[in-house]
Amino acid sequence: HDPKGSIMLVSAEHELPYHRPQLFSQILGKGKVNSEKLHVHDSDWFKKKHIDLRLGTIVTQFNLERKIAVLANGQAVEFKKACLATGCRARRPQVAGANLGNVFYLRSIRDVLALNEILETEKEIVVVGGGHVACETVAFLCNRQKINVSLMHRGKGLLGRYLDEETS
Repeated sequence: HDPKGSIMLVSAEHELPYHRPQLFSQILGKGKVNSEKLHVHDSDWFKKKHIDLRLGTIVTQFNLERKIAVLANGQAVEFKKACLATGCRARRPQVAGANLGNVFYLRSIRDVLALNEILETEKEIVVVGGGHVACETVAFLCNRQKINVSLMHRGKGLLGRYLDEETS
């Protein structure tokens, strides 16, 4: 709304901003990224809006008094207003084997592409969780032949954040 203002978008992701719920329908089983359907906007849109994209990096420090943000490369950036949108991370269970090579945490495009690579060789897959990402993954995997899919969840029902207890 301010034609004189500027925006810098800093993201640990290496991809343009994308619709996370569409990761599975747009990537799983296809092995590539359909940018038109997945990304919020193409790179030209960000250029036209004069949005300075800083992908593949993070803000490591905020000095609110001096209004300075420090990026991972050490660059200090002055700001008038800042919005800290931390997002979220996949919950990593504190159990033996949680960091083995055949354990995937689905949160980003890279994660889904990694899962895609093993789909042709794996015969059994266990999905842990009962939220949106777990249910989307199970729904996709159940439609594939030759893969036995199991779902493990510690809650009383699935999609507890979105559904009432009886439906869940």
